[in-house]
Amino acid sequence: MFRTALTIAALMMIAAPVVASDLVKREILQDQPVSDAEDLKLVLTRVTVMPGGRIEKHAHPGDEHAVVLTGGPVEMADGSGMTLAEGQVLFYSAGEVHGGVINTGAADIVLLTTHVVNIYEPFRWAAE
Repeated sequence: MFRTALTIAALMMIAAPVVASDLVKREILQDQPVSDAEDLKLVLTRVTVMPGGRIEKHAHPGDEHAVVLTGGPVEMADGSGMTLAEGQVLFYSAGEVHGGVINTGAADIVLLTTHVVNIYEPFRWAAE
């Protein structure tokens, strides 16, 4: 019973977007258990950050790997600017705060993210 309640709570956290506005969309492409690890699951998402969209600072209870499918200019959390390049790979270890990024370009930025997370912990938590 307790395990079921924790699983439901974790699934509800996945549905909560890590966005500051309607200018960031996160689509879950796959959510399934990891073989031979009953407490872990893999969550594959496509994140679209529209012009002006901001991904809030956040962290996850597991590793996140991301690939930039469509790049563009961004403002980083520290106010510096950079360009995310198509094919660029990003990695954030469990608990590492990331985000705070704003799309400063005129076109969508699209990321493919893969998370390996513990099913008994919230999928993400805000870090702002």
